[in-house]
Amino acid sequence: MDPKEQFDRQAKYYANSPTFSSGLSLDLLSKLLKNKTFTKGLDIGTGSGFTAFEISKTCTSVEGIDISTGMLDEANRIKNERKIKNVNFKIGYAEDLDYDDDSFDLITCRTSAHHFKDIEKAINEIERVIKNDGSIYMIDTITSDQKILNDWHQKIETIRDKSHIKNYSLVEWKNYFEGSKLYLKEIHQTRVNMELEDWMERSGTNESDKNILRNEYDNANNKIKKFFGIEKINNDFKFYWPVGLFYLEKY
Repeated sequence: MDPKEQFDRQAKYYANSPTFSSGLSLDLLSKLLKNKTFTKGLDIGTGSGFTAFEISKTCTSVEGIDISTGMLDEANRIKNERKIKNVNFKIGYAEDLDYDDDSFDLITCRTSAHHFKDIEKAINEIERVIKNDGSIYMIDTITSDQKILNDWHQKIETIRDKSHIKNYSLVEWKNYFEGSKLYLKEIHQTRVNMELEDWMERSGTNESDKNILRNEYDNANNKIKKFFGIEKINNDFKFYWPVGLFYLEKY
């Protein structure tokens, strides 16, 4: 399925999901931005706009971009409900940012990089539009360097969401940043807690794939269950994905 079509279809689920409207990674970002001020911020893969709304508290103005008109419709609806005046949403692509060089002093990207078709090109574009000494906060679910854990994680994500491209490990993220002019100042780790049935419902997973996923969780080996915190409760599974927050500056 085309990613844009997928996200248009998911928009209302994402707008109403506590995973995106709050969550540990957004709380962590809020703490890291406390007492900081910026002139112009950019939120890439903004979805329903929750990260853009968070950084609007510290920025004079914020641009939020996404490939999905459905997501941006929800973002604008929430913006109007909250009476937020300093955020603007528009269609945009991480790999081809429609902005001049050195346009922003803050860039965020939360829980969307695993959908990027070309992660290196996206990082190069971020490097291009961020000002010298500007701050970048990349946040995404991460995976393990161990093949058995990595393979299972990628398989689960792809079955559940056909727009999924790849989750990267900490080592992979570090390697991408080392090939750029971005200096990795800090790494923070947290997680996103989920329930399988809700997670599948949000993506509109078909019933056949839902059954495949239920079986995968039920029959996962102990190493997988321990790493991802898989716990069966009644007819559902609780689990979590590890999340990495990368704080970078351009040098």
